[in-house]
Amino acid sequence: MNLSIALNTYFGSALIIIIVLAECAIKYKGNRKDKKIFCFILTAALLLLIADFLHSFPVLNHGDTPRFSPINFMWPFLSAFLLFIYLFIMLKENKTDNLTGLDNRYSFIEYFGKISRNKNGESWSIAMLDINNFKSINDIYGHLEGDNALLNLTKAIKTCSRKNDFTARYGGDEFILVAKTKTGINEFIKEIESELEKFNASSEKLYSIEISYVFDTFVADGSMPINEFLAHIDKLMHKHNEENRRAGDVKK
Repeated sequence: MNLSIALNTYFGSALIIIIVLAECAIKYKGNRKDKKIFCFILTAALLLLIADFLHSFPVLNHGDTPRFSPINFMWPFLSAFLLFIYLFIMLKENKTDNLTGLDNRYSFIEYFGKISRNKNGESWSIAMLDINNFKSINDIYGHLEGDNALLNLTKAIKTCSRKNDFTARYGGDEFILVAKTKTGINEFIKEIESELEKFNASSEKLYSIEISYVFDTFVADGSMPINEFLAHIDKLMHKHNEENRRAGDVKK
């Protein structure tokens, strides 16, 4: 076996593992367990590679002749596999909201595009909801407490979410819920409100988490583009919030 090829195999594999390990260690968030675990796996792989290198080349450790064999070519494949896993984790991260752990807006657009391209005539109920007076929570109690409010709403959404439902944080305090029309989205939202009522009753917070929502039916028949439907839902939400604001002003 050519010595230069053997050395390139080890050093090339080590370089890939070290680069991926450095990237992963720098970029993982404190609450991302999957990336922490992957860092440990990368570290273990690097240590095993070093041990195998020293065993295969005892001449570097005052030994005699190299013991390199074709089986040692596993390292390029293993390092490439670890790189693939890292790219998969990063792709997943790009589709996940960092705060709530739900899918993010990009993931929703991708999901919505998928169901709209089917053009099978299937209907979906798509709801947009947000937290009432969320700006006041941020202004009075601080943005950290605002994040806590988002997390508590997220917990209620996850608790009530069913197998075929899709949920995402659309942006700010806005969330998107998608359910097949036949399964009903009204029940889904009512269960979320029930969970929030339980939270508000037992919470020692000086504020309550209440939601406003709108929803409409999307039919996958190619009659309405994605952007047009999203603009329609957003307009409904804006109108609903404006009506709530005016109702509040009248009560005052």
